[in-house]
Amino acid sequence: MTTPVLPLDGTDELVAAAWIATIPGFTSAMVGTTLPPDVNADGSPAPWVATGFVTVAVVGGGPDPQLPVNRPVIQLDCWATVPGSNKPPWNQAAALAGAIRRATWDRRAIARPLQISANGVAYPTAAVQSAYLATAFRRLYDDQGDYARYQADLALSWVTVNDRFY
Repeated sequence: MTTPVLPLDGTDELVAAAWIATIPGFTSAMVGTTLPPDVNADGSPAPWVATGFVTVAVVGGGPDPQLPVNRPVIQLDCWATVPGSNKPPWNQAAALAGAIRRATWDRRAIARPLQISANGVAYPTAAVQSAYLATAFRRLYDDQGDYARYQADLALSWVTVNDRFY
């Protein structure tokens, strides 16, 4: 017996990460669902320490009941650190947050095709139709690792390009 091949669809988190990665100044290495360690196995600082990092997680929203439109609310956490320091680099984390906020105001550039891949798997092209901050970025204190962290909720509306029903 063979397992039927299921259609491959992007997820809300993959689309959110891909959209943020296309904001000027960001790369796909700066966005993910999990914050990577700040130090490599050899003891050297991880690459994201120089740039900061953004984690994405679905916290609400849902699909349209009658159309193939996804409308998640995504929690964004903008992280920055200086290994070995007890002084969080707040300005670096705030700069990431500010770039994302500005990207939600650029109505002409929001809708762009997103080539999504994760773990060697290519997903169908997606397009974000709208993006806005559902909450303002806020500074979060009391991190044991002395990381700077800003958090907000991003509301997205996205579709799979050329999605067809049969």
